[in-house]
Amino acid sequence: MEKSIIKVKSMSFSYNNQPVFNNFDLDIYPKTFVSIIGRNGSGKSTLAKILIGLYEAYGYITIDGYLLNNFYLKKIRRSFSVCFDNADDHFIGETVRDDLAFTLENLEYSPDEIKNAISSIAKKFKIENILDKGPESLNNSEKEKVALASSLIHNPKILLLDEMIHKLNQTDKKLVFKILKEYQEEGLTIILITHNLEDTLFSDRIIVLEQGKIIMDGPKEEVYADDKLEKLGFNLPFIVKLSHNLKLYNLIDKIYFDEKEISDKLWN
Repeated sequence: MEKSIIKVKSMSFSYNNQPVFNNFDLDIYPKTFVSIIGRNGSGKSTLAKILIGLYEAYGYITIDGYLLNNFYLKKIRRSFSVCFDNADDHFIGETVRDDLAFTLENLEYSPDEIKNAISSIAKKFKIENILDKGPESLNNSEKEKVALASSLIHNPKILLLDEMIHKLNQTDKKLVFKILKEYQEEGLTIILITHNLEDTLFSDRIIVLEQGKIIMDGPKEEVYADDKLEKLGFNLPFIVKLSHNLKLYNLIDKIYFDEKEISDKLWN
């Protein structure tokens, strides 16, 4: 099996003297798209903050081969990009162009390299027309696209999205997931923390947290084939609910994640 790009072993963490994790283990493998879901208080956002070094936990944690500690944190942050839920917090520059340039300037890219990288990422995210606008002039969907573009412009190895994409309009969401899958094919590891299970349909693996413990973990096909998620109170994606209902009548024999595929199966 391929070596983990993120490894968590025997991790424990308390917040305000309340235990959140106890002897917690997790392995994330390179070039995978992992969704982490859980109800409020499950520990999913706390886990995100631990992985990027905002919270210090006890135990063994490595990111891209580096031990997670203050000594290696700068190296880790070169290859580990994060987007949190408030896109406004990501803006550093006065304009979108300045914001995109910020990370590259810190990494000592040349002016020509910065110009070319901004042009390329702006075209990819379809934000060429807002490069010289400030954040106050952007709508929520545009802000989230800019935050994502800023996080990806230096080609990190890992991208963590913590409740980040819920303000994208439907057109931009389709574009963003298309871009993310392209980056994954090129080697990016993606971790999506979300409350919206519709977004998990783009991932390969789903991890379900409950009170700091992993209660389900596997390929999305296996997780959604089980009825445990619904029993736990999660609102399943429409296509998954439809698949379960059709399976009851023996019209299909597996869970589908694409409406066209399920339509073709029923009518062909």
